[in-house]
Amino acid sequence: MTFFSAVESNTSPVNIVTSNNGGLDLEQIAELAVDKIVYVSDYAPAPIQEQAHAFRKNVKSVLMFYLNMSAEQERATICNKIRDAGQSSLADLIAKI
Repeated sequence: MTFFSAVESNTSPVNIVTSNNGGLDLEQIAELAVDKIVYVSDYAPAPIQEQAHAFRKNVKSVLMFYLNMSAEQERATICNKIRDAGQSSLADLIAKI
């Protein structure tokens, strides 16, 4: 006797993101993160979908704030280390990025 089991899975889709002439920007990174944090099923009732989309927007906003802060702090740390190494003009150029 053979038994078959049908399983429906609502997993989030796989995202592939590429960039030209550099790494991913902060917006792309936030989008990748929020896609993993908040998944909205196409089969969810409309009110649930609306609430999930609103939550997703808020999560992305928070991620963007902290990703920007992280980039600024990392750049400041790099500039300070370069200044400490005696390369003030290089540090000034990096700070303007």
